[in-house]
Amino acid sequence: MEDSKIAFKASILAEDSIPCFKVICSKCAGSGNFKTPENSRRTCLECFGKGYLYV
Repeated sequence: MEDSKIAFKASILAEDSIPCFKVICSKCAGSGNFKTPENSRRTCLECFGKGYLYV
């Protein structure tokens, strides 16, 4: 009985949700920050420190 409830909830989410895919950021390579020439780390502004972009 528990399995059927879980499957039913998953089908409801699949119908209403908009599919989106996470793509690794090309500037920081997924780390969320990158190293500058001054040997400091800065937050990536393309992905805002998350390390991935939504497509």
